[in-house]
This record gives sequence, structure tokens and C-alpha cells, in this order.
Amino acid sequence: MSAQSASETTRHIPILLEPITDFLAEGIRLLPEHSEPGVILDCTLGGGGHSARLLEKLASIPGARNHRLIGVDRDLDAISRNRSRFQKELEDGVMELHHCAFSESMKIIGNRPLYGVLADLGISSDQIDSETRGFSFRFDAPLDMRMNQSRGIPLTEWLEGVSETDLADVIWRYGEERFSRKIARRIVDLRSRGQMPKTTADLADAIRSVFPPGMRHQGIHPATRTFQALRIEINEELKELETLILKGFPKTAPGGRIAILSFHSLEDRLVKEEFRKRNLYELPFKKPLQAGDSEIELNSRSRSAKLRLAIRKPSEPETPSSMR
Repeated sequence: MSAQSASETTRHIPILLEPITDFLAEGIRLLPEHSEPGVILDCTLGGGGHSARLLEKLASIPGARNHRLIGVDRDLDAISRNRSRFQKELEDGVMELHHCAFSESMKIIGNRPLYGVLADLGISSDQIDSETRGFSFRFDAPLDMRMNQSRGIPLTEWLEGVSETDLADVIWRYGEERFSRKIARRIVDLRSRGQMPKTTADLADAIRSVFPPGMRHQGIHPATRTFQALRIEINEELKELETLILKGFPKTAPGGRIAILSFHSLEDRLVKEEFRKRNLYELPFKKPLQAGDSEIELNSRSRSAKLRLAIRKPSEPETPSSMR
């Protein structure tokens, strides 16, 4: 690792750090001695915590330097921070960084064998703690919510054009918010009167106003689920994961390892259904791994995380009947 500390580059605390990096490093350790040089893909580089720990473990494995760790992120801020954090590793050629969505990363890998895949889904602490990006209502910021601010449209523009029905459906599907229709109706009503929320505070207040008075100051903030749903929609997060499953998982080499950390039931369901294909994957654990009490106490955001691990099986040889 380079001399610059993680605290100088990121506020993100990596979740289930040791189980993920142990699993991926062991995959490299078990490769045959003369394996073709390949890559491990960190699809969601974020603060770089998982990649940093993985590089430390790979350094002790003979022959691991023949392989390369590729970190991708569609957040340019994350790429900039990690170019500084991993300056030495980049210069030594053991790592690459690319500014792109992980659905686009297969082009970067090219024909190199893919020996490991890591995806830490959802939002990073650096993004949600930003006072300007609009991910959190803790800061009064413009309603943007794009992970890649050079693509797509900000949330304000999307809200200007979405129908009440579609808005309600998004809030329910991705936020499981039982007041989704009332929230959508309120936002569209404000829009029709020229009072569309323009900041996170405006939107949070509009959402709060549809809740019964007794629920407005109890438990989680009334806007929490809606903000999550809108972020997932704006960034097409489910579509990104579906593309990774369809294009990335099949590219994984026999014996290659896949680690997916999810925070939403829809994400976890997609991964679970894919890993159920027993002819394609070996599962080290039947159930997802979750953070223990000590980790949750240190990082409350780990509470909802589910980690699913899989090892890609060798392709089964075609039988005469399947070749007809």
C-alpha cells in the first residue's frame, strides 16, 4: 500500500472486509502454477477499502503479481481519490483504475481471464455524506443523486417529467414505502402549482407532510425509503446488476470467485436466483453472510448487508444430444 492513509482519502468503512478478501485471495492462491495472467475486478471501487485489503493479501501469494486488480467506479470523485491512494500500485502495474459503470467493465477486461469479481452494491459513505450531491436529506443540497454526474439527468429533471403513476410505482418497488401513492400525489401536486421541490430539504419536507402527524418524528425519517427508491431509479442500479450477471458472471473463469454484497431485497434476489444454477456455481455457504454485532456497532450501515459467495464451475462438456 502507498503511504497515504485511508482516512485521508475516504470516510467509507468496508463491510465484511475479511470474508470477502479472504475468499477472493484464496481463489488466486489455488490457481494452477502456470495459469494465464488474469484479473480480479472490483466493480464498485468506492473508498477502495476492499481493494486495499485484497492487495495486501495478494502480496503474500507466490505468482499473484502476474495478475492485476482492476477497480472501476462511475463516480469520478472516487476514481480521483483512489488514484492518489493507490499511486504506487498503479505505477507498479498491479492495479488499474477506470471511470465507468461496472456494466461496461467487460470491455476493459477484454480477453484476459477473470479470476474474481467483487461488487459492493448500493451507495458509499462518501456519496451519502456529501453535502452537495443530493443523496441525503441531512444536507440541503440540489436534487441530483447521480453517481456519475457526467451522464444521465439529475433527479430534479426526472421529477419534472415523470407521471404520478410511474413515480408511485418507483417509490413502492424500490423503497417498499406504503405511502408511495400519497407521496407521488403530493409531489405532482406541487409540480402542477409551480412549487416543485428543488433541494433535498424541500423534497424531504414534502414527503414528511403526507405522513400522519404521529409518524413524522418516530423511527427512521419518513423520507428515507423514498430517497433510496429515487436513487436506485436515477442510477439504474438494478439494470446495472442485471447486466453484470448476464455479461460478467459468464466471463468468470472456471474456479473464478464471485462476491456480491447487497443492501436491498431486489438486488439480493437477483443474485440468489443466479447462484441457484447448480450446474454453474459451487456455493461455499447456503445462506448469505451478514455482519456480526461488533461490526454493526462500529458501522450501522452494515446491518442490512447480505454477502453471497460463489465459485464458477468448469463448463460441462456438450453431450451428443446437446450438439444436435
